[in-house]
Amino acid sequence: MADITLVGIDKEGVTAPRNDGTRGSGLYKVPIKLSARPSAVWARIFIDAWNHPESFTTMHRPGIASVVGDTIVLNGTTLDEVERYHLPVLKAAAVRANAGERVHEVEEAERKELEEEERDRFRKHVDEAADRIKFD
Repeated sequence: MADITLVGIDKEGVTAPRNDGTRGSGLYKVPIKLSARPSAVWARIFIDAWNHPESFTTMHRPGIASVVGDTIVLNGTTLDEVERYHLPVLKAAAVRANAGERVHEVEEAERKELEEEERDRFRKHVDEAADRIKFD
């Protein structure tokens, strides 16, 4: 599977801030399009990487990212913050998600291979045992 990349801001999906004077009312949703719809595994790893980045600023907000279809939604930020603070974390989270998915794919292939080998061994055992058992 090809790596999933951040494509750009979904301009039409950016919501307007409430700006009603309450705490956080200047923040809004910023959707970021991805190059493809990620798997549930990729999305889980991405969100974990966003919530627990290796490097971040005091402007980082764990818990605001979600993956919806082929879009990452940051719910509670601004375009300025994305540009100034969040972009490196977004990129690093995508890299971690891509790497994690590759590891998962390898592990899943190995698990399936082991299951198949186990089925083959059992079928061989059934064949040998059935051939040994005589009813006459």
